[in-house]
Amino acid sequence: MDNNNTLGWRDSSYICTLSDGERHLGHIVNTGHWNAFDATCLNEDRTGCKHLGLFLSVAAAKAAVEDSVVRNDRKMSMAAAGGLWIS
Repeated sequence: MDNNNTLGWRDSSYICTLSDGERHLGHIVNTGHWNAFDATCLNEDRTGCKHLGLFLSVAAAKAAVEDSVVRNDRKMSMAAAGGLWIS
């Protein structure tokens, strides 16, 4: 993937990362199942990325990351516009 600010996945057999060229947005890790993480949100303990769950397929795990990142981006956009309070 080029550093041209294009949203895209970088893939390997065990880990895939979602980036827009400037930011790491999420990743999936193969541990027998695909663990999906949203890097734009903290987990409940505030110690790492938000775990989105376990998935049987790469496609399902990637879709979970993409959906979560889009939802989080909308919340941040609304907060910046004064439409939503985020604590």
